[in-house]
Amino acid sequence: MKVFIGWSGQRSQAMAQALHDWLPLVLHYVEPWLSEKDIAAGERWADAIAKELEASNFGILCVTRENLGSPWILFEAGSLAKSLSSSRVIPLLLDLEFGEVSGPLAQFQAKKVDKEGVGETINSINRTAEQHILDGRAKQLFDALWPDFHKKLEAIPSPKEPSKPIRTQHQILEEL
Repeated sequence: MKVFIGWSGQRSQAMAQALHDWLPLVLHYVEPWLSEKDIAAGERWADAIAKELEASNFGILCVTRENLGSPWILFEAGSLAKSLSSSRVIPLLLDLEFGEVSGPLAQFQAKKVDKEGVGETINSINRTAEQHILDGRAKQLFDALWPDFHKKLEAIPSPKEPSKPIRTQHQILEEL
């Protein structure tokens, strides 16, 4: 099963790389695709990404405060939703609250990058797969491998400068 991992920015990239390396350890049938690692030297990156967006069965977008409104993240979300018949796209939120997600990303059921959220992401991938593994086995593998992934997440640096919280349109209008 192909899983497209989207990212934009340094912190998002670190999260995506950790996920790319860890995901097939938990679900052996998963083939994660990450532009940083899976585009060959000299290959046209736009063509490679378009091809992979079309071929992927599932999408995970690594969303941080810095890339929340990134045109690239929004493009990948739209492309995945358009090309996937079941539209399985999970925005994984690093240091963000669910209420901070708005616009096109808000249409997808987001999860936080914590043990519960990543566990639910694993369950969703496993339920979607044609050749899934038993839920009990998936949970065992997840629990055994979580500490390694969690260490990589903790190593992701905090944002360099605190950014202003994004206010919803409703909050702005209410203030006026």
